[in-house]
Order: sequence, then structure tokens, then C-alpha cells
Amino acid sequence: MYNNLSKLFRYVNENGDQIIFNYSDGFLINKPNGIDTVSISLSQANGINQVGATIQSKNIQPRPVTINGYLVGEQQAKNKDRIMSVIRPDLSGRLYADDYYLEVHPTSTPVIEPKKELARFQFSLLAPYPYWMKDDSVSQALSGVDKKFKFPWKICANYRFGAYIETQFMNVQNRGQLPVPFTATMFARGPLSNPKISNAETGQFIQINKNMVTGERLVLEITHERTYLTSSVDGDCRGALSLNSNLIRLDVGDNVLKTEATEGRTYLQVDISFATEIVGITL
Repeated sequence: MYNNLSKLFRYVNENGDQIIFNYSDGFLINKPNGIDTVSISLSQANGINQVGATIQSKNIQPRPVTINGYLVGEQQAKNKDRIMSVIRPDLSGRLYADDYYLEVHPTSTPVIEPKKELARFQFSLLAPYPYWMKDDSVSQALSGVDKKFKFPWKICANYRFGAYIETQFMNVQNRGQLPVPFTATMFARGPLSNPKISNAETGQFIQINKNMVTGERLVLEITHERTYLTSSVDGDCRGALSLNSNLIRLDVGDNVLKTEATEGRTYLQVDISFATEIVGITL
């Protein structure tokens, strides 16, 4: 599989149809414009006799990306129709660079040269959230059972399916470049009240004002746009989220977290998962 770039790019629309930009799939592209840089809008103020300016606020702009390339190989006529059918104005999608991706919307569908061979094409995308997110998430147990069994499995080796964890603090490391939202899955191995996750260094916390019954699972999903809280017993229970909760991101580097509950803390099992993010892609 020949790829003229150091990373493999592909576009996947919301229906799951995709274009892979490499020679064997019939698409060769130049370095996409806009994959590395982000634009920042600064609000400035000037005082009397001030030298320079005071920055009052800054706003990271959406990321525009333009892709230029050539149709190659034996299916060039067919691939003209294919790229038009995948990159459609009515469908959003994801632009991947290896295992990082942007959530994007087409702003200009492909324009293609009227040539039988080596026709050039170009299309443009906009990522409302400008940072690249990793496709696979990092998962870590704060308390409860830490999963140990993994594939590939050597049948002759000793193994454990899991190990019970009960510590006061656990360090969750965010190895990306940006603070990120996360998902906390809470499982009650026995009855407990008001589960809470705190950052021991910053004092930030997130608390659920709710009694949990044995076997109940709470999933707290924090995204860039909204926060969701779902119980396996009660369904949507966002109203139980404490209004004072302010732990909504994992900082870059170390995050020393602890689990708490007003009653039944030893029954609380918590798993944290998140996707790392980076500012830009380099080739």
C-alpha cells in the first residue's frame, strides 16, 4: 500500500462510507491545508498612554481544512463518482490522520477536473471543534475491579481476570496536549449514597446526589457540548448532578483523583475513560 505522506488520511461520512487517500485506493493527496495550525481571535484593549495592548479574551476558531489531490490507478472514472457520493453536503463526517480525527462538515464538495487520467480534485471541510481527538480511549479504574485479562492470551502463562483496587487516591495521566472531557462509570457492589469524584490537587469535584442500589450502574458522560447522566435503574437522571460540580476536564499530565460517598464508599467501583487530544497534525 503506497502512501506518499507519513500519515494515512481517510474521510468517513456519518453513514460509514469512506474514502482512503492512498495509491491503492486510487487517491493521492498533497499535505491537507489546515491540519497543523489553528487560528486564535484576540480581544484587545488599549489604555491612555499604554504601550502595546491588553488581551481581554481569546477565542479558538473552527478549523478549516482543504484537501487537494489526484485520481490515480485503474478505477479513475469510477472513483470520480465515488468521491462525490461519499463527501456529500448533507452528511457530516470524520477526517482521520492515522488514529486521530476531526469531526467535520463539508463546506465545499469535490470539484474534479474533466480529465480521463490524473484528474485533480479539491474539497473543503470545517471542524467546529478544532482539536484532533484520538480514536481509541484510555481507561483506568479508580476503585473496584481493575481488568487484567487481555489478548493475545498465552495459555501456558499465569493470568488473572482482574484485581480488586481499594486506594485513597489514583493518578490518571492525560498524555495529550489539551485538557479533555471524560466518562465516569460508577457501579454499586452494594448500597451506597451520593457518589463523588474529587481532584485531590485542585479541589474540583463532581457529585451525584442519589442513592444507588446494589448492581446499579451510573454513566456520567461529559462531552464538549453537554453532560449526560444515565442510571441503569432510573434512566436519565441529570437532575441528580450537584450544581456545584466543577470537575469537567482532565488536565494535561497528572490528575490525582479519589472516590467518595456519604455511605457505602467501599461498595463504589469507578472507571474513568477519555480520549487524548492534540492541537495539530504534523507530517
